Amino acid sequence: MVLEGQYLERSVAVKSGEISLDGLYHRGRKAPPCVLAPPHPVLGGSMTVPVVAELAWAITRAGHPTLRFDYRGVGASQGTIRHQPGTEHIGDIAGEVDDLRAAVDQLLASTRSQVVCAIGYSFGAAVVLAAAADASIARIALIAPPVIGWDFSALRKVEKPVFVMCAGNDRRCDRETLRGMLGKGAVMAVVPEADAAFLRSLPHLGRSVVAWLRTGPDLPDLDDRSDEPRPDKGGFREIELHDTGEPVPELDVDD
Repeated sequence: MVLEGQYLERSVAVKSGEISLDGLYHRGRKAPPCVLAPPHPVLGGSMTVPVVAELAWAITRAGHPTLRFDYRGVGASQGTIRHQPGTEHIGDIAGEVDDLRAAVDQLLASTRSQVVCAIGYSFGAAVVLAAAADASIARIALIAPPVIGWDFSALRKVEKPVFVMCAGNDRRCDRETLRGMLGKGAVMAVVPEADAAFLRSLPHLGRSVVAWLRTGPDLPDLDDRSDEPRPDKGGFREIELHDTGEPVPELDVDD
């Protein structure tokens, strides 16, 4: 039994083509549900790294369903990592993009929602951007996108709500480059004294993403029968936090 106020994810298997991925799901009633893409698989990236775990906790605490997962070949996920070990280079990410899409499909089925928010951290930001045109992804959040080492110019073509969070001391997340890529209505925020791991700023990071999720039109609550599969799959604004008991974060926002 889960008591009110408890945070308890459950282990789920996400089917990605012929393989199964390991995932952690938490139910919720607030839209949109959120899928979380972890960092680079050969650099220790998994769904359990502090940034991904903090985001899952903060977003779930705010009432949104979350699904975080491990890419193929990571942890208990089946399949093979195709990237070369010991390098920060981002090569062919087609397999990871397929894994993200599989997680999106599962989250849609679990929540009976039509769309999700996709959130990617570091390497996961590149994976999310590659899938951003999918109709089932209504908005995207990119945490510490490594623009030094990967081409994020496709951001210019994204016509959906976009949130970008950078750490002030992250050498691979160049803000000047990002500014030139963001379209109208995108929001970029900076944690000035943090590095790419956000270890001293994890609560602030979680609150900031939740605050951004609260922008835009009010959405109806989701069907809470999350254990039943769905029959068919068919400018800057004020940021506020609701239902968390936390103060509204004061973001260092780049214009």
